[in-house]
Amino acid sequence: MKNTRFHLVLLALFGLSALTINAAQLASAKVLSVTGIVTNSEESPLAVGAILAQGDSVVTSALSNALLVFSNGSELVVKEKSSVTLAELTQEAFSGKKSYEQLQADPSKSQALLELNYGKVSGHVKKLRPGSTFKIETPLGTAAIRGTKFTVETRYDAARGEYILAIENEDGLVDIISSYAGSLEYGRGNVGEMGYIAAVSYNKSESIPAKHKVIIRMSKNDPNYDDIINALTNYPPFQNEETAPPGEKREKKPRYDVTPEDGSTTIASPNLPD
Repeated sequence: MKNTRFHLVLLALFGLSALTINAAQLASAKVLSVTGIVTNSEESPLAVGAILAQGDSVVTSALSNALLVFSNGSELVVKEKSSVTLAELTQEAFSGKKSYEQLQADPSKSQALLELNYGKVSGHVKKLRPGSTFKIETPLGTAAIRGTKFTVETRYDAARGEYILAIENEDGLVDIISSYAGSLEYGRGNVGEMGYIAAVSYNKSESIPAKHKVIIRMSKNDPNYDDIINALTNYPPFQNEETAPPGEKREKKPRYDVTPEDGSTTIASPNLPD
């Protein structure tokens, strides 16, 4: 009788272990399409069909992009001159035979935290289950996204000498978590702009209405400004002497493209819709 109970306990533990392994395998993203030159963090080419796990990165060059689909059905386009790290990915086991791209809603509780090192991403987070999260973290704040199409971008504004975070909510629920004073107010074009304040000891969280955009600006007077700008020189797309931020003198200087409309960086995405 004791042996029977012992065997049952072993089977239960084995089943739990297998479930945990299966859940870890499910927490991933698949590369659906690649345009131009797209690599991983080791600078190896990223091919269509590649499976990415927690800790992997996607890096795009000029005129390049990649379309990813996650195990919760959500999609992400990594625009040109961008770098994204899949910092945290978890997905509980679920049944069914649908592929990632066929999922129209989160099939089980999931957690996704992406780090936008630089550049721009857009995508569509499918309907999430209670307790599931999909977040994109940047040096100036985090976008917490639930069931919407969205855009998140970090860029250098050459005209103002500022580092910028821009988050746009197309049609669903997006919260911005960042350090700024006051409350967001939206003006022309449903755009709300706030100054980043490092002295604020806590991150505020506010919901961005549908069809609205939030811009957080960090001036060069901010104590964290130099650290963020200098960090960009570690990335190959920004190692260029000719177009560094005014007044900055470093061995390697970031490269940016500037639009004539507002003096800010522009990111193109050939062959893929915004």
